[in-house]
Amino acid sequence: MSWLFLHGFTGSPAGFSGLASRLPARPSRTAPRWVAATLGGHLAEPSSSDFWAEVDRLAALAPDATGVCGYSLGGRLALGLLARFPRRYARGVVISAHPGLRSDTARAARREQDDRWVTLLQQQGIAAFVAAWERQTLWDSQRALPKEIIAAKRRERLMHSGQGLAESLRSVGLGRMPDLRGELAQSTSRVDLLVGGRDPRYRELAEELCLHLPRAQVRVAHGAGHDLVLERPAFCANYLAQEVLT
Repeated sequence: MSWLFLHGFTGSPAGFSGLASRLPARPSRTAPRWVAATLGGHLAEPSSSDFWAEVDRLAALAPDATGVCGYSLGGRLALGLLARFPRRYARGVVISAHPGLRSDTARAARREQDDRWVTLLQQQGIAAFVAAWERQTLWDSQRALPKEIIAAKRRERLMHSGQGLAESLRSVGLGRMPDLRGELAQSTSRVDLLVGGRDPRYRELAEELCLHLPRAQVRVAHGAGHDLVLERPAFCANYLAQEVLT
């Protein structure tokens, strides 16, 4: 089987290197093929017009993929793929992802929040944005990581343009995506929902998602936070490796 990998906001395909290095070697020509996409608004990739346009673009990048793995923003887009194509993907590994806000009021409030990030990007640039982004409590669990890992993550974030990230927020930010719960009920994919034990909001969302995805299970990395690709790459690789070996 082949896999499509989708990184998070301010991330890049290179962010999956720690995870990929922990996967077993491909035993034959029929072993999985890995396609790591660059999300719209990141690096040199133009942003899509809206959430569904980005989902369709990513689907076209890897038309033969039978598995999808996404983290955070990439996880939301992975859920979009599972909703859009309920029978295409045999497997999904969705890491720290939101299925969409339930109400127009909640989406409007989130758009206002994202617009403040957009203003920071446009008025002060990428360096000031990254500094503010990294101060969020969402990343508190990363404070104990080795300095070189934190520095590499910061370099990855600084690779992007302020305009590109602003466009990403305005096209596929959480306030711009639909509530996918109803459509996900039609998915036939077997899905592992990976969350950190120190990320209670997303653990709750994952447990709720099990009520909508017929073949989903929550997998908790105890002691970890939101970014499991960075903090616990071996934990994430474990659920992909099962498909390599079977």
